[in-house]
Amino acid sequence: MSAVPPSTPPESGIAAPALLRRVSRRVRGLAIAGVAVLVLGRVVLATGLLGGSVFGGVDENPDKRVSGAGDRSVANLAVGACFTNSRRGEVYSAIRVACSRAHDGEVFAMVSLTGPGGTDDALGKQSYHQCRNRLTDYVMDDWSMSHSTGVNYFYPARELRQSGSTTAVCFTADTHGRTTGSVRKDATNLPADQIAFLRLELASGRVWRTQPDTGSMTANHAWSAKLATTLDGEADSLEAADWPVGARPKVAAYVAELRKSAELWRTAEAARDSDNYFARSDDAWGHPDYTYQRDARKALGLASDLPATSFGPPF
Repeated sequence: MSAVPPSTPPESGIAAPALLRRVSRRVRGLAIAGVAVLVLGRVVLATGLLGGSVFGGVDENPDKRVSGAGDRSVANLAVGACFTNSRRGEVYSAIRVACSRAHDGEVFAMVSLTGPGGTDDALGKQSYHQCRNRLTDYVMDDWSMSHSTGVNYFYPARELRQSGSTTAVCFTADTHGRTTGSVRKDATNLPADQIAFLRLELASGRVWRTQPDTGSMTANHAWSAKLATTLDGEADSLEAADWPVGARPKVAAYVAELRKSAELWRTAEAARDSDNYFARSDDAWGHPDYTYQRDARKALGLASDLPATSFGPPF
């Protein structure tokens, strides 16, 4: 019997696997290898790797404008469309193709830009951040993404903005060139038990990603308390769901590991001074152990190799 999907709505953001969570706070600011290749060597790509967005090491404003003229306009693409593209001067156009055929990109979101009269730099950055946050609406099983896949965007050229267009096109593309097949992993092609698990993982991942950059004890205490509550909530929901029989032992083991993690973060949150807090948080970063998360995913038929998203190798 499949699990009943939880009431928690899908969360945008990348689920941070336990192994990578542990590393994340020690590698902030890391430059992502291959960004220059994306920007300079492959003109179809617009923003580089998503990993760079976490670390701040990616060009947020490559010049990826689109015109609104004719059937080949990028503005005429829709979510789920795969396309090949061409460039004339500084403006891009696209030809829609079946995702089973070789293509340059796959559209995963269309986002509305505010301040359409703004500079290209401002619109590029806005497009970049909105697209980054929408990826897991389309690729809920973010572990399934290839390490060579990047999150990209097109935004309207000035003349198109002047006619009222405020829509940016978010798409994935492969750094190695054209690819075949769709990256989509959502409610359109995944069963209910997988969707239930992924929604909970994405919700927790979003909290992991909000770890304070500051050394403020107030901020770190608040984050630790929120994280502990979130992990306990995920454990409660996983425990209450009716998983397929074969997956139950692995999910139960993951639940126990989530509860252990929540308790360790509560211990850190209770620390009175920064030295004790960071000593206890170092213990907490070791949980939940990646292997429990991997085994639960594998038992549910989800991707179980080290993910290409979050704080790991690009993207």
